[in-house]
Order: sequence, then structure tokens, then C-alpha cells
Amino acid sequence: MGGSDVHTHLELAAIFAAFIAVTTLFSLVSSGAGGMNGGPVQDSEMYPVFTAGKPCLEQVGEVTGSSSIPGLSGAFVDTVAVRVAHTGDGDPVDLARATVTVMAGTYLEILAPSGDALPGPGTWSAQTPTGGSLLRAGEECTIRLCLDRPVPAGETLTVLVRPEGNAPCSITSPACAPVSSSPGKG
Repeated sequence: MGGSDVHTHLELAAIFAAFIAVTTLFSLVSSGAGGMNGGPVQDSEMYPVFTAGKPCLEQVGEVTGSSSIPGLSGAFVDTVAVRVAHTGDGDPVDLARATVTVMAGTYLEILAPSGDALPGPGTWSAQTPTGGSLLRAGEECTIRLCLDRPVPAGETLTVLVRPEGNAPCSITSPACAPVSSSPGKG
């Protein structure tokens, strides 16, 4: 009775030792492959870094904002529109896979993509010339944002639009107040 338990534990120990030996051998071969071929051994402490380079989108025109809440128009902004253009470098940009982040004062939000042309609170949408989500080189589109809470009009607003695999396009504008409002009116 006791002999079968010992036999099972020995089998488990042998399997575990074989696993450790194989993984150790694999890691040694992987990290030392350059040294075995006469080339320099890479620093094992270093992780690969993939840089995105320069942004493939750039701001075109003004940033406009308005309030969808009656009575707050002119004092607060919760709906923002920015116009961006593909700089013409590389493949089309798939805006469906982009990340949009908004910052204003103490407000910070990563907006979710909206399936509708007019986004709801906490979402964004893009209207491309072809109607799909691809923005080709040289094309422009409007990105509409709907914040989940209003921010004071005139506060510096930063919008980061980051297509997958690219550096973000940073859009900063103190003029996010509604176009129709003027400083003398209150």
C-alpha cells in the first residue's frame, strides 16, 4: 500500500525534473544563440521596445464645442468636434481600432467608440469620407466626442487620438467654447 504512493511521488518528481531541465535548456539556447554564433550576446535585462514614430494624424481646423444640456450652453461643454487628416504616410488608418483620450483640468477620460454617428455620453465617433472606419492617406474626417460630464467652456482641452500601432495625435485647444458664443455675453 505504501509502495504505490512512493512510486507515484517518484514519477511526479521525475516529470517535474524533466520539465525544469527542458525549460532551462530552452532558455539557455534562446538567450545564448547570439553568443554561439560568434555574435554579441544581447542584454538579458533589456526588453524589446517598439516605437511608434511620428503621428500619422494631424489636427485640421478649429476644435468646436457645445453643450447638449439646455441652460448650460456657453458656460459648459460636453460635445466636442475635432477635424483630423491622415498625413499621407503609410497605410490607411483604421479609426475603429483607435483610442481617444480627453483631458481638461481634473477631467480625464478614455472614451469608448460609438456605433452611432452621434455619440452618447462617454463615447466618440468618426465620419470618414468613405463612410467606413478607414481613413486613407490625404483624407480628412471629423471626430465627435461626447463627454460623460460637462467641463467649463474655455478650459484647455486636450484630445489624444491614437490609432493602433502609431503615435497619438495630440490636439490641445483653449477655444473649445461654442462657436456662436462671444466673450461679452454671459
